[in-house]
Amino acid sequence: MSFFTVVRTELKNKELIVAALEELKERGEITEYELLPVKDRIRVDRDGDILTLVLDETGCYQIQGDARVVSQFSKRLRQIYAYVGIKEHLPLDFEIAEEKESAGSISILLKG
Repeated sequence: MSFFTVVRTELKNKELIVAALEELKERGEITEYELLPVKDRIRVDRDGDILTLVLDETGCYQIQGDARVVSQFSKRLRQIYAYVGIKEHLPLDFEIAEEKESAGSISILLKG
């Protein structure tokens, strides 16, 4: 038996969330995602587990779904969101020299 859970996040930028979901899709961690025009919702399919990202009244996104999956997914989404945010907002005089991921931790070496 599983329970429905809602995890509140501080993620606000929809473009970065979509970029993070695309990165997760490329890495094979989610099957697909769908932008729903109703109330700023994003439906995510994670190998059969359906999660929903919903914009709440504070302007932040909530992750809703099965309790077994939501906690792990929210941590991973926040990590990839930060990673994509760093990549998107690098100053022009810096470039990524090396990227490594080990044990759930992403390391980025910048060259500038």
